[in-house]
Amino acid sequence: MADTAFQARGLLRRARAGVLATLAGGAPYASLVTVAADHDGAAVMLLSDLADHTRNLRADPRASLLLDEARGRANPQTGPRVGLVGRVAPCGDPGVDPGAGARFLARHPSAGRYAGFADFAFYRLTVDRAHWVGGFARARWIDGAAWHLDPARAAAMAAAEDDLLARLNGTGAADLTALVRRRLGRRGEWAAAGLDLDGLDLRAGARLARLDFEDSQSSPAHCLAAVERLLSAT
Repeated sequence: MADTAFQARGLLRRARAGVLATLAGGAPYASLVTVAADHDGAAVMLLSDLADHTRNLRADPRASLLLDEARGRANPQTGPRVGLVGRVAPCGDPGVDPGAGARFLARHPSAGRYAGFADFAFYRLTVDRAHWVGGFARARWIDGAAWHLDPARAAAMAAAEDDLLARLNGTGAADLTALVRRRLGRRGEWAAAGLDLDGLDLRAGARLARLDFEDSQSSPAHCLAAVERLLSAT
């Protein structure tokens, strides 16, 4: 069975937007941001220098990001959600993954229109701890070491991702479309858009879908094998 960190990380992997809370003169300020997940589980955002939340982060990098799947439920309290608590840094800083922007643009391709503007930059929220609520009366804190995947394994996956996506889309595009229709009941022509140690992202035009593995994988080869298991499952 998948562990709590894997389940909670799935909310970030599936999310397109969240509520970012920054500090404005010592008081909390919440704003809507679009998000993606880096290979290690950090949250990636594309922020404008002109935005209040960006100015707040320059003064104090501490932040919290709320992600939820409560919308559309008769009782929103029964929906899963996770609050990430950590620090935000520009992706160009030393030690911060410079390839995180590619993960963001794969999830939000329309952002490519302004990602190159001088007043926009990619940022990563590194998680110190996360508060996961899996549903009514199901809550747990997760520390950052459990949330983030092993850096070496995440780096290996980042290096292999493009080649694996090309392989999946080159030889199994029809199988991916059939997989999404079978598992999620969603029609359209689907292609692999992202692959990480936790699962597979798919795209059909502007629509996104996500299929999680049973648990986190340890290498690109294991990820490919996990996709093949998804494809072969009835």
